[in-house]
Amino acid sequence: MQMTLTQTLPDEYSIAMNQRLYGLHQVRYPEDLPLLYRWMHAEHVTPQWQLNKPELELHVFFEKMLADDHQRLYLIQLDGQPVGYAEIYECRRDRIGRYYDADEHDMGIHLLFGETHVLKKGHFRPTLSMLANFIFEKSPDTDKMIIEPDCEVPAFKFAAHDLNIEKIKEIELPEKAASLLFLRKQSFERSTSYDKFILRQQKAG
Repeated sequence: MQMTLTQTLPDEYSIAMNQRLYGLHQVRYPEDLPLLYRWMHAEHVTPQWQLNKPELELHVFFEKMLADDHQRLYLIQLDGQPVGYAEIYECRRDRIGRYYDADEHDMGIHLLFGETHVLKKGHFRPTLSMLANFIFEKSPDTDKMIIEPDCEVPAFKFAAHDLNIEKIKEIELPEKAASLLFLRKQSFERSTSYDKFILRQQKAG
């Protein structure tokens, strides 16, 4: 059986940025469920994610998510410690494919920081850069990373310039008004964030 795009992604990944190590580790079931349960019930997470469900319901939800072969679920790590959660999904096989003409290799992301001690500490842009580099490096045929945050979330607006993120339009999803954002591979590789990443890797080497 042929593997899907997301199934070809590695289980782990890490890069050094700003003298910190940012990484991804595939969600393990059921070992990581207590951590995800705590994050989904955190006050700063529930308004956007709306997954503050009872423990059993959340177990069922993540079991189904992990069985879906068009996406991969990861813990975001900072210096080897889990601080957040990310979903990487194939856009053409996801609901977002109904809102634009998705290429078969487009990949989208959802992400959250669960640990409050990393909020507003300058980790958002490096994490986005890490996710983009991961997708474009490990899925060479992917030319666009798609993001569809709530219009009310300002963090993506601040990161857009450094990463060359392009706002395509606003869309109405059942649960939110969202901004449809594209991060194109060539634009990312011309961005100031990518330049800084390459310089850091060269100095490290």
